[in-house]
Amino acid sequence: MTARSRPSASAGPSCRSTCGLPSTGRWPVAASNPFNLDVRGQLDVAAQLALLDLPPKLRRRLMNRTALRIRTGWRKRVREQADLHGSAFAPRARKRKKGQKPKMLTGLATGLSVVRLTEDAAELGWGKRKTAMIAGIHNAGMVQRRTAGQMRAFSRVTPLMATAEQAKRLRRLGFKIRAGKTKRGGQRWLRPSVEWIVQNIKYSQAGLLIRLLKQEKPGPTSWEIELPKREFFGVANQQEVNELIAYLLPQILNSPR
Repeated sequence: MTARSRPSASAGPSCRSTCGLPSTGRWPVAASNPFNLDVRGQLDVAAQLALLDLPPKLRRRLMNRTALRIRTGWRKRVREQADLHGSAFAPRARKRKKGQKPKMLTGLATGLSVVRLTEDAAELGWGKRKTAMIAGIHNAGMVQRRTAGQMRAFSRVTPLMATAEQAKRLRRLGFKIRAGKTKRGGQRWLRPSVEWIVQNIKYSQAGLLIRLLKQEKPGPTSWEIELPKREFFGVANQQEVNELIAYLLPQILNSPR
């Protein structure tokens, strides 16, 4: 009798989350069976015999209630912004954007539900594979290596001409263009207007000019992006599961059949 989270189809480093009997669930960045909890392994002999005596309807009810109680605990962690060990979530790398929710992972916690229920198992997860994958990445953390070429490919279509912001930066940096000859035959220079820059200089050219005027060195060709681990789902304490089953099983045994 198991309760586990929604499988996904992504590859990556694996880890195990067990409670009671050894779990066969792997956790490759939200791949198959990121959480596998053997409920029967937490019960004493009398409770296991009582469980076997339950009709399928009541066994499903027990699985569902167990999964919902576990889900409540996971959502509570997100509200408190603490992981399954009680430590605070790693803070955001960047300042919160305007309109962005102050707490992290609230959307994932809201979408968590029982996605499969049988008399032997209750599966917690998300209906969409992409959402399950994102949740697993946040839960396990990830380090990705990116290159400048990849980021250019991922980014939106680059505008053909310079933007107004680029034009303003060029003017602040002292950018000038040739504007004919002086009366004595010397070269005449003029600081162009924002309108002239956006109409005559391409986006990529403006970026290069800004770097040259600022005397910046070429940027890195590759770098690592780290998403810190924020474990909001999973089971850390076997005793909590023991107490949960011990609390729910008598209710199920005494419920109408």
